[in-house]
Amino acid sequence: MTAEAASHPQRRSRWRSSRWVVAALGVSAVLVALGMSIYVFPPSSELPKRADVIYVIGPPTEGRIDLAEKLHEEGVASDILISVPLDGEQSAAELSVCQRSFVTCAHPEPFTTAGEMMLLDSRYGADATAIVVTFTPHVSRTRFIAERCAEPTVTVVAAPTSLSPWEWLYQFAYQTGGFAKAFAQSCR
Repeated sequence: MTAEAASHPQRRSRWRSSRWVVAALGVSAVLVALGMSIYVFPPSSELPKRADVIYVIGPPTEGRIDLAEKLHEEGVASDILISVPLDGEQSAAELSVCQRSFVTCAHPEPFTTAGEMMLLDSRYGADATAIVVTFTPHVSRTRFIAERCAEPTVTVVAAPTSLSPWEWLYQFAYQTGGFAKAFAQSCR
């Protein structure tokens, strides 16, 4: 057997391996681009001039509450609803904002995005308009769940978000899992 004949199977094997690498890189690039458009740069919605409620969904972080209060001060809505856990530092008993007359802090059952939309329904009904405040990686999934589960007209906005690359990577995985769960489950 000549040296050329012996190297031919090796070249074919390397070519097959490199095709898999190129294909994997291509699929990865498409997934990253898709993830960026869904989680990092979700399409923005125009805020309504007026809404019935500004709804901060969990967790009630300082940035989300600050944005809700800013919108309230601008006269966008007279009510703020905040989704809170039953206990801990973000509970109604611990958040001073929950003591304000125009703020209602409530715990949804279940304590999920779909549960938060059911809480919105029970408090405001189908004819209401709501501005839902969350953070950037959660905007697209919140919109999806709100379209399926909320009776009020919902506009989703993001509070300013600053995440490390590892936190973004975690959010890609977490939000993708959340989308899969939302597709598989009903709202009620």
